[in-house]
This record gives sequence, structure tokens and C-alpha cells, in this order.
Amino acid sequence: PMSSRFRPPQQSRSQDTLARILDAAERVMAEKSFSEATLAEIMNSAGVTVGAFYRRFPDKDALLHHLDDRFFNEMHQLADELLDPVRWEGKPPSAIIYKVAEQAVQLYRARRGLLRSLFLRARTDAVIQDTARRVNTHFIDRMKQALSTHRAEIRHPQPDRAIELGFMMLLGAVRELVLFGEVWQQNGIAGDDLDRELARAYLCYLGVPLTA
Repeated sequence: PMSSRFRPPQQSRSQDTLARILDAAERVMAEKSFSEATLAEIMNSAGVTVGAFYRRFPDKDALLHHLDDRFFNEMHQLADELLDPVRWEGKPPSAIIYKVAEQAVQLYRARRGLLRSLFLRARTDAVIQDTARRVNTHFIDRMKQALSTHRAEIRHPQPDRAIELGFMMLLGAVRELVLFGEVWQQNGIAGDDLDRELARAYLCYLGVPLTA
């Protein structure tokens, strides 16, 4: 289900303005964190006055919650499309895992600024924690459905647990290396083949052959 935290503006002009503000916020957050970004520079990028912002939002935090809500809806749709079991009929389980890893790395690199701010705020913000929990649960449920016809090929003694924990390890590594890579030596560990290597790790944990 889609999040019902907000009532989106009904008029197309208001919807367009909201989208411009959210897009501008993401552009600014590509260069600095949400806490560092000022409303003035975000609104300037959006071509909207600060006064117009306050007619739509009670405060700056509400802007981050709208960004979080939009991203949640995008991820919900991505999970449904990417992990539709029909899409993977006749394909080996490795093909699913390789594609999920590829999409995760691409997404985190493309939306790095937004995701850094969301994950940092999620440590203390119950609204964003709830969103992340629901996104993760939905992805894991869809992953289990996509892999359901391959359970006999998973040699881990607890397939469901391995699918879930493996997914957590995959995303945790992507988050750490792509979003917060400053704390790791830049020695090629997060190179162009990062998605393939993380997929290999996931598949080995499941006990599934690596051949795509």
C-alpha cells in the first residue's frame, strides 16, 4: 500500500510546484547534507519563494518527510516491477540476485545525497524509521516470492532466513561503501564490479551456483 502520511495537492499547478521543490532539494542534497542545506538555496533552485514554501510546509523537516515519502513510493513500485516472479520464469536464481545487486548499486550512487540524509536522520526520526522498515519488509517479501521456485537450489538449511539476512548484508554493504565510503580506504573495493562481487557473496551464502 502507498503511504497515506500526506494528502498530495490536488491541483496540477500545486503538484508541479511540489515536485519542483522536491527535485530542487535532491539537487542541493547531492552537494551537501539536508542539515547543511538552507531553505533559501533549495527554493532558489526550485524557482519558488521561501514564503510559498511555508504555505505548503510547516517547517524544513516536513520537506525531508515529503522526500522520504516520495522515495518510499518509488521503492515500493520498483520492488513490484523488479521482483515480479513472472519476469524471472525460467531464469536461474543467480540472475535475480545479480540484477538486484546491480539495481541497488546504481540507485544508491544516483541518489546518494538524498539517501545519505535519509539514513542519517533515520537514526533518530521515527517517521523515517517506519518508512525504511516498510520498504525493507516489502523488498524481502518480494525477494522470497521471486526465489520461491528455486528453494530446492538454496543449500542453506534455513532458506527464508538466508534470503532475508543475505539481502540485509547486500544492502548494508552498498550503503556503507557508496553512501559512507569516506571511512574506508579507496583501494578499489567499491569499483565498477561492486555489484557483481556483492551478488557473488549473497549467492555463496545461499549456497546457489554463481552462473548467471
